[in-house]
Amino acid sequence: MKPDLERFLTARLDEITAEVVHEISLRVPAYTHVRAGAVGTLVRDAVSAYLGARDKTAVLDSFRVLGAGEARAGHDVHHFETAMRTGARVIVRRTANAAARLYPPTAEYITVMETAFSAENEIVKAAVESARATAGVTVRGA
Repeated sequence: MKPDLERFLTARLDEITAEVVHEISLRVPAYTHVRAGAVGTLVRDAVSAYLGARDKTAVLDSFRVLGAGEARAGHDVHHFETAMRTGARVIVRRTANAAARLYPPTAEYITVMETAFSAENEIVKAAVESARATAGVTVRGA
């Protein structure tokens, strides 16, 4: 991916993280305890994966660890999935807005969005499957 998009989003990671935390706390009452400091690294990793700037294997592993930890803590898997999808949507929206600003709808913009949507799906799936497996919940569709 183009380094200018990565720089643009990286410069706004604190802002993006705050938006992720805010959206999750609004939409998932069970996750109002989430704080920016606790998810900053995850947001950075997700942004890198969305841009194709980092090896997804390591990113997916960190989200699997998150999912397993949430399950071990006794958190409801459905609430966790909703929180994950809410945060992912914020990051996809911010990536889309940045890509549209830097690359008005062109092949590059489409490539950025395809990479982002693919990574979003893989990240959420890895985290939720790990949470379900740790909690002993059967994973539907797997």
